[in-house]
Amino acid sequence: MKNRYNPVLLAVIAIGLAWALWLNWTRHQVEQANNTVEMAMEYEGLRKVAALEGLPEDEVLLQFKNAGINSLMIFDTTLNRLTKKGEIQTATGGELRQAASLGADKGVFAHIAPQALQESAAYVAAGNNPAVLADVEEDLLLRYGKERVAVVSDRPRIIRVLGSTKLLPEGKYDEPLGLLQAPLGLPVRDMQKVSALGFNVIVRPQNYVGVNEAQIDSIFARIKKAGVKVHAYMPCGTETVGYPDKLEYLGQKMQENKMKLVMLEHYTQLRFAQIDGLVPLSEFNKYYAARSYVIDALEQKKIGVGAALRRWALTDEERNIRVNYIRPFLMPVEGKDIMQINLQYVRDIKESVEARGFAIGEAGVFAAAGQDGYEPYFPAKSNFIPIAAAIAAGVTLYLALLFGLSGTKQLALWGALSLACAGVLLLGRGLLLRQLLALAAASVFPVLSMSVIFSVWEANKNKVSSLLAIIWKAIWQLALAVVLSLVGAAFLSAILTDSRFLLEIDIYRGVKLTFILPVLLTAILFIVRYDLLQVVGKGVKLLLARLNGLLDTGLTFKHVAVLLVLLFVAFYFVGRSGHTGGVPVPAIELKMRAFLEQVMYARPREKEFMIGHPAFFLAVLAVYRCAPRWWQFILACGAVIGQGSLVQTFCHMRTPVMMSLMRAVDGYAVGVVFGIIGILVIGLLWPAWDNWQRSCLKQ
Repeated sequence: MKNRYNPVLLAVIAIGLAWALWLNWTRHQVEQANNTVEMAMEYEGLRKVAALEGLPEDEVLLQFKNAGINSLMIFDTTLNRLTKKGEIQTATGGELRQAASLGADKGVFAHIAPQALQESAAYVAAGNNPAVLADVEEDLLLRYGKERVAVVSDRPRIIRVLGSTKLLPEGKYDEPLGLLQAPLGLPVRDMQKVSALGFNVIVRPQNYVGVNEAQIDSIFARIKKAGVKVHAYMPCGTETVGYPDKLEYLGQKMQENKMKLVMLEHYTQLRFAQIDGLVPLSEFNKYYAARSYVIDALEQKKIGVGAALRRWALTDEERNIRVNYIRPFLMPVEGKDIMQINLQYVRDIKESVEARGFAIGEAGVFAAAGQDGYEPYFPAKSNFIPIAAAIAAGVTLYLALLFGLSGTKQLALWGALSLACAGVLLLGRGLLLRQLLALAAASVFPVLSMSVIFSVWEANKNKVSSLLAIIWKAIWQLALAVVLSLVGAAFLSAILTDSRFLLEIDIYRGVKLTFILPVLLTAILFIVRYDLLQVVGKGVKLLLARLNGLLDTGLTFKHVAVLLVLLFVAFYFVGRSGHTGGVPVPAIELKMRAFLEQVMYARPREKEFMIGHPAFFLAVLAVYRCAPRWWQFILACGAVIGQGSLVQTFCHMRTPVMMSLMRAVDGYAVGVVFGIIGILVIGLLWPAWDNWQRSCLKQ
């Protein structure tokens, strides 16, 4: 096979690469422009801190503002909360009946007629701010309707709402909330207060049962009444406001008010929290949205401030988080009170954010460059066609290497694949096709990279005894393999680039396959290329006979030992992929990760510098020391793990493209160190191994 690669297909790949690099540069500019991070806390959370410390609320708020918090989240208020603040007076039917039986003073509620008194009901009257009662009456009617809400006294005005008045312990969500704890509406005075203190406002109203347009209008009317600028809405509960059939209307209202959607990342750090209507609402709001991260409340109780701080150090940069949703720690630690702990915690987070080049302000969004106002980033579909053609060329080259296709057949196959891809891309969004093309790029180009390395090895067949010479060859050959694999990474990144993928609304499918396929495809190519089964050109019957003979081979302890090692590597390799479950991470590895995060721009992946790249170095050693072909085969399959992993890094579209590139470079650098160590250890033991084998043969 003197001419293994069709020059026409290589030219197509080169053109596609130029296009992909341009798209990736455009993506990089979009990512660089989105460099503002919002530091947000719950208003109620800071009120709790103030109460625990016995400090004035305004003083606490201003101290956290000076520490770095620039936004506060405002939730729907409740009858219970308003009553504690003295803004309304509330009594339950049970409490009023008990007071009547004891002859106790019922205060303002004495004006309720006996026939209007019901056990399962709450009664509401004005407190220290009569204007609040009007808002409460409006909210009760919107939430419960006229069938459950009635005025039982005009002077003074007392409102009755029918329903359970049972109080649930804080944090208990497995039962419906009663009237006193159920959400009402956005509190005007709270929004005015935090805005006057200089905070941005993020609202978090809950959805209505049987939601209608009037109820959605009431949310924006309440904001208008407060007279404050609300720049973002973050869903609360298990549904967005407007779910299920008024999401488009809410999206229109959000666009009219230039209100972005805050999308909370799932606790597994993959996609989003389970909130019905979230993704459709982002579509109706034209993807004017920002990703948010919060440490799970139960998990935060288990970890310390230091561990929590390390979470924030990379989250904004690695996962495009633009709203840091910070919960306070509510227990004193190491002689520090709650205020001291949390103020320093916020200062440290702010410092780490700014140290990575971000500005503190309203959450940034991904927007198309050069547009007046806001437009989501969606490249023209025609831009994907040259990249699809290049990926099709890569697939064709692999099949040609495998089956020895003629030049004419290669071009015919490539033409058919390219035309089919172009048709699907132009007729629709082609999401499934783009994901399949990304999978093809991630699977095939690492194998093509290794194919080039095989050719390099074949061109240098002379045995090399010097370990330093072998190390040098391994260093530059691995660099060549990394560069060639990054061609596939460029295609993958470019074919998936748009606002939906950057926000992780759409995700790359087939992560596990991306780990397995390069190894499988490399194994098949190596076996065919070097005729390990000695069946090339001799028919299927002989192939089946060889495989049958292989299955009939008697197992020795050495076979079992090698098999167990390979099974362990496979289990560790695949089990460590993904975001949930799988193989647990040892404590020593966590420490190594923390160290690499400190000393390198982007922490490299263990599959590259601990498995793939050292295996590549050992494969080079095996080739130039003329080790048995089967050992070369095993090490080559291990080497492609590193190539597949560095391409798979780019599957995480939420990670900025330049950071993924630097992760690959850092992985190469650390992999070279591990590889050199591997060559020195094995190379020094090689003579002893040879002597032992010779002594065994003499016996």
